[in-house]
Amino acid sequence: MASTLISRRIFSQVKNIRVRQHVTPMQCVVMRVSIAGCHSGGTTTTTTTIPPPTTDVTKSEQKVDGWDLAQVENLLQEASLSDMPVAMKNPYEQAPVQCLLCKYQVPVDYKNVRLLSQFVSPFTGRVYGRNITRLCKKQQERLENAIKKSQNAGFMTVMLKSVEFLKDPKLFDPNNPIKPHNY
Repeated sequence: MASTLISRRIFSQVKNIRVRQHVTPMQCVVMRVSIAGCHSGGTTTTTTTIPPPTTDVTKSEQKVDGWDLAQVENLLQEASLSDMPVAMKNPYEQAPVQCLLCKYQVPVDYKNVRLLSQFVSPFTGRVYGRNITRLCKKQQERLENAIKKSQNAGFMTVMLKSVEFLKDPKLFDPNNPIKPHNY
């Protein structure tokens, strides 16, 4: 209790001294208005200008109750700087996700039937969508164009997946898409 009272008193003294040092006082103007006692009904006004006090800071004002104002000012600045947030990268930022073909820099070619057949359904012969293959738009478009080109050239079957590629390891799980598909 006593320490908080002392700290409040010190803070108010430091605040008053800082105001005295940094704020230049303006001239004070005092106006006196008096009503005349005679029948003329007039008023008289006198104006007096008081010069501003001098702002010379002497060495006696540098210390208040044994506290050096320069040290107190430095401590206040250090405390405000040490209370700033720590510079660090966002801990909630997710790592950028790359598609399988971009990550390993696999070229998509219409002659590579084994790779292209990985992205075709063995039951329907249709190309899996991006939500299942997890490819980027650019690679998915290249893949679909390469599959069409391969089917037109006669390298790939059109309706079903070739039997020799049915037991190949899966590059992705068709039963676990990113987003549910509409069929």
